[in-house]
Amino acid sequence: MSCLCEFSSSELSGLAKYYPGGLGNTPRNRNMGFGTDLQGKDSHDALVHCHDTEIRLYENIKRCLNIRIDSDKKYATSLTTFVQQAQKVDFSEFSPTCAVMQAWEVIIQETEKFVQQLKRNVEELTTDTMEKLNEILHEKKTVKKQYLEERNHLENDFSKVQTAVRTQKQEYDKCLGKLQQDQAKLQDLKGKAKSGGKLDKAKLDHKKSMVKLHIVHNNYVLSLEEVCLHQKEYLNQTLPEFLDSHQATQEALAQQCKDFLQSFYTNTNFCSEDFCDMSKQISNSIEEIVPENHFVQFIDAFKSDPIENVTFEFDDGLISSVTGDLKADTIQLNAETHEALKTRLQSLEEEESTTKQELESKEEALKEVEDAITQLECSPKDKDNNMLLYLQKKRERHKCLLEVTETKAKLEIQSQMIKRIKESLDAAGDDMPKMLDNGDDCDVSLTSDTNQPPNSTIAKAGKPFKSLFNKFKKADGGEKSTHYEPNDVPDANHTNNAHEVNSSDVEAVLEEQEWFHGVLPREEVQRLLSKDGDFLVRESKNKRTSEVQYVLSAFWNGHKHFIIQYGEGGWRFEGDSFPSIPELVTNQYKSGTIVTAKSQCILSNPIIKEQWQLNNDDIALEMKIGNGNFGEVYKGIYKPKNQVVAIKTCRDTLSDDQRKKFLQEGRILKQYDHPNIVQFIGIAAQRQPVMIVMEYVAGGALLSYLRKHGKSQSKKQLTKMCEDAANGMAYLENKNCIHRDLAARNCLVGDNNVVKISDFGMSREEEEYTVSDGLKQIPIKWTAPEALLYGKYTSLCDVWSFGILMWEIFSGGLTPYQGMSNAQARERVDAGYRMPASEGTPEAIYTLMKKIWEYNPTDRPHFEAIRKELKSIHHNL
Repeated sequence: MSCLCEFSSSELSGLAKYYPGGLGNTPRNRNMGFGTDLQGKDSHDALVHCHDTEIRLYENIKRCLNIRIDSDKKYATSLTTFVQQAQKVDFSEFSPTCAVMQAWEVIIQETEKFVQQLKRNVEELTTDTMEKLNEILHEKKTVKKQYLEERNHLENDFSKVQTAVRTQKQEYDKCLGKLQQDQAKLQDLKGKAKSGGKLDKAKLDHKKSMVKLHIVHNNYVLSLEEVCLHQKEYLNQTLPEFLDSHQATQEALAQQCKDFLQSFYTNTNFCSEDFCDMSKQISNSIEEIVPENHFVQFIDAFKSDPIENVTFEFDDGLISSVTGDLKADTIQLNAETHEALKTRLQSLEEEESTTKQELESKEEALKEVEDAITQLECSPKDKDNNMLLYLQKKRERHKCLLEVTETKAKLEIQSQMIKRIKESLDAAGDDMPKMLDNGDDCDVSLTSDTNQPPNSTIAKAGKPFKSLFNKFKKADGGEKSTHYEPNDVPDANHTNNAHEVNSSDVEAVLEEQEWFHGVLPREEVQRLLSKDGDFLVRESKNKRTSEVQYVLSAFWNGHKHFIIQYGEGGWRFEGDSFPSIPELVTNQYKSGTIVTAKSQCILSNPIIKEQWQLNNDDIALEMKIGNGNFGEVYKGIYKPKNQVVAIKTCRDTLSDDQRKKFLQEGRILKQYDHPNIVQFIGIAAQRQPVMIVMEYVAGGALLSYLRKHGKSQSKKQLTKMCEDAANGMAYLENKNCIHRDLAARNCLVGDNNVVKISDFGMSREEEEYTVSDGLKQIPIKWTAPEALLYGKYTSLCDVWSFGILMWEIFSGGLTPYQGMSNAQARERVDAGYRMPASEGTPEAIYTLMKKIWEYNPTDRPHFEAIRKELKSIHHNL
């Protein structure tokens, strides 16, 4: 029944109280029943209320069932996409030898079965289960109507006879009064000894009154008899039978409800035998993975002979035509070669000393990693809780072990080389012969070519290794085109040609060009290029060599990026070379020639730097004031305006994706102008480091301010802070900007304690935004439940976060959900828990907080309404 959670618990409990024996299938006590125990008015009212509650319950169940059907349909669609994606990779070649691949294959197959079963269940829910529910709902409404009509009919019949008794009694009183009046009149006339017509008339009136009284008396007696008989039949026969009949109808409906719920359970139960069998198949396939034996079959199927040692021999042909005493495999030591060998020895000894230090350092690092692994292994609980850390340490150990092994091998080679040279030097002693002591003239004949003979042993020796590794190396293809499509990676395979280029000199010239956009990333650049002929030049970096390179970015039937090549003649694309990039680009622009034959791109519209694109030289960093996610934050000066500013820097070691996220904050901020939003000044991206420049807010972070001065602020001042933040957020909501990280730590305090919204690193300019990358960077305690559950963000998620911000402001900067972990806080919130008001929080403020923390986002107020409410509260304090 978990899907019925939207129905009020108070209403469910209200329904339950009419079933003292519970809502289960316990047989009812036949000594109790509607006919004997529910005759009174209170019981009748309870039955009617029970009918209403049941109808609303089943209407809500119907809404929930539709949600469940829609959810399961989407789930089936998502799983179908999952299966289709999983089937795109063909691993059949290695599947027979790999237990992991076999397990994954079982997962795909069983998931496909799961999808089919889920679709059948959804179809059953949509037809049979929904039909049962509709019938129940219809019957419940009909039964309620019938009950009211028949009960009213019985009550009206009984009421009629009761009314007749009252009427007869009233008539009796009336006749009795008339008789008494006529009798008094007659007595009066007799006392006066009157005779004649008046006396006769009085006697006649008295007689008539007496007759009428007797008739009315009889009618009254009969009506009393009738009402008693009617009441006896009503209470002992008619009403009990009616109520018992109604009870039987309700019990029959209860059986229908039970059948419906059983159908719902059957078609939503993922623990059914069918689903459990699928899970069991997957579990069994995973259990069959034995890491120690994982590659046994693979090795058996793909084993090869060990690589044979290659014999490296001295090529005797090299010295066959040389006159002198050169000998194969022998160091020739004489006065002329002595110093060179000593220099070589000294160099090797220095290298050996350095290698020993490296080995010592690497062995120490290996020991630290092994100690950490041992500590984790000694505590199985820690190992399980920190499995990722354990695996990371195991990888580090393998890496360190390999480095130690390589360093030892390197040290051994150096030691052997030193030993060989020392042996030669020691054997020669101090009496060094001269190279030409044999008296010959200097007419040594060298008949061999300076190039190595084609049949030399050394030349041959390289072939086995070359052929072995070339199998795994992609052919280059010899293509020299400088054109790349947007999804290509030009950085990987191109470098500037042989001549060295002083990048600082090139930058100095380029920075003067209005169409040079510095190190602005590709994604940001592509936002600026929108129509054919648009172009600009930017600086990039070779991903493999980290070498600076310059790229022409243009729009021509889509975005194009061309690396500007440097050679002997200067800078070029496919045509002539030019001494500088500005000359090359200017010629390309003015002549209207195509950049490359393949792209057919023509440059016609240079994209000039915008006002917000600042020169790095115009920014002076003065003092570090903090750290951000992507680099340091400084206080500095924007020289052209002599303005004190805050500067966020971007580390040049960040990935392209991280750099894009860094610049996203600036791109969002530059559109906004509001006194409660931190002011954007510009982005300096001519060279590294890239900087976002904003107004300097002297009061610093709101969180720090609250912890220092929060308790000394009045309720009115704290409410004004909330109002400031609401003003800024209402502005952002109107701009369809979702902040996603609204908290006291991300607000600043300016002059006169004005609060400004800051830190737009997680913001998105959309009415609705969905994430699917888990909860790595999400501030759990500030995030709305629906965002945590579905990853879907709207401005109403920011509204929830604003409620937490208000709580922070009135608590003096305390951490929300004191004493709870993120997981505990999330669980408590889902269960209905809301933080109590901090001491001193005005009642109106806490009432607003509770509205803001409504679980259903559509029940929360928007920021404009919050702003107005806070303004009213502030005015009334």
